Amino acid sequence: MMKTKVIKNLSVDLHLTISPGSSSSFTIHLEKEQVLLEAVRHFMNEKNIPCYLEISIMSVIESLMKESWRISLEKEAKINDESKAKQMQEELVAKYKKHTVQFNDGPLENIFPKAFHTLVHSPVPFMFDILSQLEQDYKNSIKEIMISREKEKLEMDERHQRERDNHQKAVESIVESGSADSGFDKLVQAQVEESEFKQATWESELVEMQRIQKQEYCDFVLNLYEAHQQCLAEQQSSTDTTCISRFDGKEIASVAIADMKKNKKQVSKELLRLIQGNQTRSRPGSISSMSEVMLSTGLMPPQSPVFASPSDEKKSLFFAVEDDPAVLQIKEMGFSSEQAKVALDMTSGKLEPAISLLLDGKVDAQIAQRRPSVPIISSTKEPSVPHRRSKSNSKPLALSVLKPEKKSTWSPISFLQQPKNNGTTTPNTMKKLGWLVGKAMENFGLEDDETLQRHGPVMQFDEHQLVESFTISLGNQVKSTHNLRLLASDIDDLLKSSNDEARDTAYRAQTAASLYSQDLTAIVLLLTPKDWPKYKFGESANKAFFKRCKESTEFHFDNVETQFEAIEKDFLVPEVNEAIPVQAGDFFMTKHSNLPLIHVAFHLVIDFESITKSELNCNSRVITGLRNILRTVSRFDISCISIPFLLLPADIDCFSDPSIPENILYRRGELVLNCIKGCMFENSCVPKRKTDKEEETKTVQFLLPKSATEQQFHSHRQLLTDIFRAN
Repeated sequence: MMKTKVIKNLSVDLHLTISPGSSSSFTIHLEKEQVLLEAVRHFMNEKNIPCYLEISIMSVIESLMKESWRISLEKEAKINDESKAKQMQEELVAKYKKHTVQFNDGPLENIFPKAFHTLVHSPVPFMFDILSQLEQDYKNSIKEIMISREKEKLEMDERHQRERDNHQKAVESIVESGSADSGFDKLVQAQVEESEFKQATWESELVEMQRIQKQEYCDFVLNLYEAHQQCLAEQQSSTDTTCISRFDGKEIASVAIADMKKNKKQVSKELLRLIQGNQTRSRPGSISSMSEVMLSTGLMPPQSPVFASPSDEKKSLFFAVEDDPAVLQIKEMGFSSEQAKVALDMTSGKLEPAISLLLDGKVDAQIAQRRPSVPIISSTKEPSVPHRRSKSNSKPLALSVLKPEKKSTWSPISFLQQPKNNGTTTPNTMKKLGWLVGKAMENFGLEDDETLQRHGPVMQFDEHQLVESFTISLGNQVKSTHNLRLLASDIDDLLKSSNDEARDTAYRAQTAASLYSQDLTAIVLLLTPKDWPKYKFGESANKAFFKRCKESTEFHFDNVETQFEAIEKDFLVPEVNEAIPVQAGDFFMTKHSNLPLIHVAFHLVIDFESITKSELNCNSRVITGLRNILRTVSRFDISCISIPFLLLPADIDCFSDPSIPENILYRRGELVLNCIKGCMFENSCVPKRKTDKEEETKTVQFLLPKSATEQQFHSHRQLLTDIFRAN
């Protein structure tokens, strides 16, 4: 029998019938924490009670003890206040609903990320185009407002200047000048107040507009996802395997927008523009499949006359035939007959624009649109501005430079090496050869980076930008592959918005395609403790970053200012209501979906006064912060990160200042590379979970200041190869 203890002081009156016809009464006193069995046996021995009554006495005492305990609890929990009783009742009902599915009325799970990811990777044609088009229209609306406000601000500043000039002239006309002019001070104060009021009003209107856009965008994605799932359910129930190719994303979007109209009083003009009329809203060369997103960004400007809509194709007066001289000339250059015909159809038989489209890789995208049931992946690369590449002298066993793979795309070199055909070569072809070579050399810009583009984002390179890429393998038993890219570029250039709307849309499409995946891209931004108080407003360091964040609405996360407000709360001490000052080595992480090819930004605090007073060593807090950033990158499967090579603020032009010794820069870069290499070794030893990717490759971009000369670039390139040469 389990030993039961007495839970409270207790006295029990027992009436026992020991022999027939005789009964006896006893009183047993029990004390708290006393073992009940021992107390009962001691009592029975004292009173000479037969042992066969032990079980009955124990049972009676235990039941009385529990009943007494229940009565005591009810007395203690007696409710005198009616409001308290109502509160307890509501809490009881809430707990019951929470743990009972039938009555649970809590908020539903946020399915927006799942819905967006499904739509982005949907096989339904034009589904991704619709979202990209809506985001671009939203961005254009904000851009128009910002341009008008800049114009209004400029006019206001000019008016204020005229008012001050007129006031000064009025004062100068007065002969008496013995006392100070208080009217001018009042005028300036009134102008400052007007400017601040206008600025606050504009900011408030912009925030409200972005809030409305985000809410409408989320509602549209959820409605579109619901209509999309119904469409796929019909396809699965159908026995026709080609049923999905007949679905049109624009029709599904029309259903989703119609549902939104029923539930909302009005929808924005950007949303209505998607379904107005029978015009094709997708851009020429638009992205109708994810394979085309990742491997072909041959997008053209909207409403281009060289890309006819389906209705215009029927009205076209030009149809290319096999024996057309223009077709034969294009086939001479290595293009297929189909490519030649489509290019000439798109340009109404004009040879030179047709060849330009073929070289830009836009014809393959048009062919893919004409055959939506068979997805076509463009084999030509995105046109790129040519950039300089330095030669590699690294040893092949230790560090190998990425080499271009053999491809079947047209190039001027292969064209020149073709056997001459006297029967088909025309003088016009030879006259335009120089123009063709010049045009085709634009495609040569990123030819050497084909392998690298599989594992890293396609960055925007300037015409004379220095860049070099390497691939390395780390680890003794389990090898891990890393791509290293050294380029002379400012961080502001990586965040710069492209003036080409089609190219900007392609970058945004690639960002969205990998948003909820394991192919995230990050960048490291630097700030000092002095920059922190005004940092979240974009008024200190990294102004281009904050400006880029405000150019469009953040649909998936909080805006950057709200994210920094949440970060500030982590540094707030509740007892004194004061924030802990940031220190060198601290870093903050913000998430983004509206930046070109960037998902995560690491904001690293560095303590910098001057290049000579802020030298780094292996125990510096900044190096520790960089190590923590790299561990975070490995932990959250970020596949590409851009890091300032020398960990210097963006406003420090270390290469143009002759007072900065080069040996200090060399030691600083060497320390950064050793830190990164050590973290790579550390992460390569950590077992990774299995993923669906064929190979898990990390890319690290080292950013040198844009002012670096070719000699300085080669010096740091040699440093990189020396550090990573031997494993």
